[in-house]
Amino acid sequence: MTEWMLFAGISLLGAMLPGANMAIVLRNTLNGGLRSGFVTAAGLATALLIHASLSLVGIAALISQSPALFGAIRWLGGAYLLYMGVVYLLSSRKKSPDAVSDVRTGGRNAFAEGLLISLFNPKVLLFFLAMFSQVLEQDLSQAWLALYGLTPVTVEFCWLALVVVLLTRPPVQAWLSRVRHRIEGTVGVALMALGIKVGLG
Repeated sequence: MTEWMLFAGISLLGAMLPGANMAIVLRNTLNGGLRSGFVTAAGLATALLIHASLSLVGIAALISQSPALFGAIRWLGGAYLLYMGVVYLLSSRKKSPDAVSDVRTGGRNAFAEGLLISLFNPKVLLFFLAMFSQVLEQDLSQAWLALYGLTPVTVEFCWLALVVVLLTRPPVQAWLSRVRHRIEGTVGVALMALGIKVGLG
């Protein structure tokens, strides 16, 4: 139980760190509201579930030991982050109501955006590999392995859901709506920089 609590604590710290996950949740909540934020968080959590599953069955270790495969994931992840950054940066320059409406309609893709950004992030893969390498050294039952696998997924979703709720509080939402374009532009630049960093390794 002590080891699991430590694992859960590390998962929470990882979820709270600012990065691409937080940026995409901020942007989609800002443009699409509560539902878009929750859907994005669900996409991110689903990606973590895939990462956890791959780590537990040992596939993540095989990927990390294959330079070609790991490099392909790194390049795909970097390219996607760069692409999303450009999209956000361009949409931040649109001032018309129609443009804002178009951006909000794109909330239908919120799940896919969250899923792909986290799924093709090699840093997430390595983080999970490091976390679960310790878990797999223990002689645990299937139930405990399932608990360990679901812990970071649940922690991530709950943390991001809390962030979404706070962002949609009326006072916060009123302030965010006034600086929406600046925030979206900042998120775009941040994702572009992160994409370049991920792509270059």
